[in-house]
Amino acid sequence: MTLPKGYVGKILRVDLSRGKIKSTDLDEELAIKYIGGYGIGGKILYDEVPPWVAPLDPANKLIFATGPITGTIAPAAGRHTVITKSPLTGYFGDANSGGLWGAELKMAGYDVIVITGRPTTPQYLYINDGKCELRQANQYWGMDAREADRAIRADLGEKDAKAATIGVAGENLVRYAGIVNDEANRIAARCGVGAVMGFMKLKAVVVKGQSRISVANPEALRNLSRDITTHVRSNDDLVSFTKGGTPSFFEMVWEIGDVPAYNWSRGDFGGEGDPGVSKIAYPGGYEKIFSGNRACYICPIACRRLSTVKEGPYSFEEKVEGPEYETMAAFGPNCGIDNIECIAKLNDLCNLYGLDTMSAGSTIAFAMECFENNLLTKDDTDGIELRFGNCDAAIEVLNKIVKRDGFGDILAEGTRRAARLIGKGAEAYAMEVKGLEIAMHDPRAGQAFGVHYACTPTGGRHTEGLPFGQEMSGDRFSTEGKAAVAKTSEDWTAFHKSTGFCEFASEMSAYNNDNTIEVFNAVTGLSLDYNKALLTGERIFNLKKSFNVQHGATKEEDKLPKRLLTEITKSGVVNKLPEMINEYYSIRGWDKNSRLTPEKIRELNL
Repeated sequence: MTLPKGYVGKILRVDLSRGKIKSTDLDEELAIKYIGGYGIGGKILYDEVPPWVAPLDPANKLIFATGPITGTIAPAAGRHTVITKSPLTGYFGDANSGGLWGAELKMAGYDVIVITGRPTTPQYLYINDGKCELRQANQYWGMDAREADRAIRADLGEKDAKAATIGVAGENLVRYAGIVNDEANRIAARCGVGAVMGFMKLKAVVVKGQSRISVANPEALRNLSRDITTHVRSNDDLVSFTKGGTPSFFEMVWEIGDVPAYNWSRGDFGGEGDPGVSKIAYPGGYEKIFSGNRACYICPIACRRLSTVKEGPYSFEEKVEGPEYETMAAFGPNCGIDNIECIAKLNDLCNLYGLDTMSAGSTIAFAMECFENNLLTKDDTDGIELRFGNCDAAIEVLNKIVKRDGFGDILAEGTRRAARLIGKGAEAYAMEVKGLEIAMHDPRAGQAFGVHYACTPTGGRHTEGLPFGQEMSGDRFSTEGKAAVAKTSEDWTAFHKSTGFCEFASEMSAYNNDNTIEVFNAVTGLSLDYNKALLTGERIFNLKKSFNVQHGATKEEDKLPKRLLTEITKSGVVNKLPEMINEYYSIRGWDKNSRLTPEKIRELNL
């Protein structure tokens, strides 16, 4: 068996406890069966992290993985994934990021980095064209992520190097800390990957490379890339998306009831007529902070937002990135905040601290509802008036979370653990699945999202499958056939994200299913069709599921918060998960206890 094209063919293994680094060959079968990203990374995690290893344990693995598309000339092919056992959920954890870091890792000579162990003092990993070394990072420990990124590269004399760093949230083991790259503007945010990196006392992974990635059919790839780029630049919807990015669809998804408000409890925002929406959406209030666009690696869409607030209490460095839709929803309507400058400030603080904005915003919204319902008082919150809409309180609490100071130490544990610590019925307000705070898309606005959120391996993720687009073409409130809709979306997404493609490029119609596969085949030299891609994605999805089962997950984790099943907000319906879950198990090839059947294991060659 020959390794497909698009791969460097090398895995870097780093043992921080022993200070040892070695390079191994990427196995051809591993690449073909699991593609890359959380496919290959997931297989390594499954094989090498047994159930008795805790997330914050030197024997856990922190894996940085690219796909075969990453670093090639395919448009929007700059993604990388971080994989680990999650300190937030205790199950499979992964987080995906764009920008330039992933492509640079490939050019520096590696497809995958596998890190384990824990040194006595902070270190960082430096990779330059295949040469690797661990260096002391004492002087950078305690810096925010952007400051550390700039300082390390300056001290190296390598301004063009790319760094993936943690901020103080990772250092202090906040369970939803992320790993930021591109001067703290892009982030592998979810599942607490930054807390694992902080536990390992690894401040940064810095990469620099000049190698080109070999592809199977360069001419076909050039032609496909040209056609896709031409399509983007001539399509009015895509041109509009370049200008407005994810904030440009905020009003649309609000109108259909897809945006949570006041910790998922209400369908209004800012009073009668929802005046808060126009204050933060693009076009609208977002235009006050908008200061330009930026692209990830070879992306013709360039949807990254540059923001600036020069003066006042919410000022921050000029032309940093964000906030994106998920952050706007989490800190905006879900916390009852309609000040776009404040939301942008919270976004930048999360980037500096290295913090998942979805989990941070959701955890603060949870605490606000507890405060509003007298489960918490000012004595509990260190004197903070933690009410919906109080932007200054949100900032103050965020600062406490990353330092694990006072009440912030409770919220740093994530919503599930915080609810248990608070008690008094606080679990009713904890909007999480498997311990992960739910993404900012309401499963009452589309039934397939409910069974997807409940059953996806990492918790309430919209990036393990995005069935909403398929639902919008039919009756989104019907449960008929929605289990199959969720499964197909999940399987396709598992394949797609393992390749190194940007999900937005596909969702925004720069790519379609056919040309995605054509690009993949032109790069790798393989001959996948749509059905084979789905089968590969199904294998990867079920690999993650199998890890969870092995690490203690049961069918009791396949659930939604009661609020989503019983309370009606803007969409006018509840999610009807009980009508879909048994059908979902059946078409997934899972038994009644939410475990893969022997037949499905054989079918997928797991």
